[in-house]
Amino acid sequence: MRQRNGGEQLWYRAISEHLVPNTPSMYRRLSSRLARARREGRFPDLVDTLREVHVPPAWTDNAAFLEQAPDWFRLDRSRGREVAVYVAAGKDSLRRMFSSWLADLGVPVLVVRGFGSQSYVDVVRARVAQDPRPAVLEYIVLPGFAECGVTMHCIG
Repeated sequence: MRQRNGGEQLWYRAISEHLVPNTPSMYRRLSSRLARARREGRFPDLVDTLREVHVPPAWTDNAAFLEQAPDWFRLDRSRGREVAVYVAAGKDSLRRMFSSWLADLGVPVLVVRGFGSQSYVDVVRARVAQDPRPAVLEYIVLPGFAECGVTMHCIG
């Protein structure tokens, strides 16, 4: 199985803008050129969600914690809506893009990675069960793939 990397987000954007054909050889060529450009300092690093150092949050003291706490406060932006909307992306490399678009609206983003996971289904069902509103799942597939557009499903 091919490793996912931050270059996939660029790949999907290029496909959706019809800048490159959606072929394995074009993907390999783009990956190779991006890696070379990054090594040469001509292109910024890309997001790599698979390989990172996970460090629990820590602060030097109480004052440092309290200084950062206001940045974490957020009201529930979905409050008052008739339905609870969830957006699902097929690839983790799209998560940051969708999350940045939807964060101010309070819409959760699910990453399904192209296959089902019973434990993930259970987590989503538990969240939906805690909300009295009907839940709607919007699954977004970018243009340039076999299926295009947005598919809506009621979940719950």
